[in-house]
Amino acid sequence: MLFLDELGEFAPSVLDALRQPLEEGVIRVARAHGSATLPARFLLVAASNPCPCGGGAPGECECDEAARHRYLRRLSGPLLDRFDLRVGVDRTHVDDLLATEAAEPTALVRARVDAARAVAVARSGCLNAALTAATLDELAPLGERARALLRAELEAGRLTGRGYHRVRRVARTIADLHGDEAVDEPHVALALGLRVRLARGRSRGAA
Repeated sequence: MLFLDELGEFAPSVLDALRQPLEEGVIRVARAHGSATLPARFLLVAASNPCPCGGGAPGECECDEAARHRYLRRLSGPLLDRFDLRVGVDRTHVDDLLATEAAEPTALVRARVDAARAVAVARSGCLNAALTAATLDELAPLGERARALLRAELEAGRLTGRGYHRVRRVARTIADLHGDEAVDEPHVALALGLRVRLARGRSRGAA
């Protein structure tokens, strides 16, 4: 696993260099006297503030819209499209910080995840993230309402072809976590909800 904190602080050239290994699982190195293809399949986890100042206290962001736009522009669309999950995280509420009730134990969450992974491997011999576009219709068939929802997202331009297949893989996993064989509208809707768009703010010439 590779964890990149403060993703928005990395140079765009560095971030875009991740696109090929994320897509293909390999790194190709070419030199004058030869080339090599090296394995590079990994889980990328990244975190980033919404703006250069980190957002500050509620209502106290010090950045103007131009600064926010420049900051988030470093995270290119093709790079973000390669993330299966993009989750917005709000500031922790005071009641949550002061809560005395214990959260769900990690061991229970891990047991559910292990069970879902076992189902995926038994079905196809691999994890759902490794399913090819050609096998999704066979191993993650969509119900009519789920297909209609994805069509609407594609036609509205909110989902790319690459994102379409990633959402289907995530929806397959969500169905496995719930013990459901078919992938239907609730699974797809949740997968789409876990793929939020960045709020880049308004700038000249942009909506």
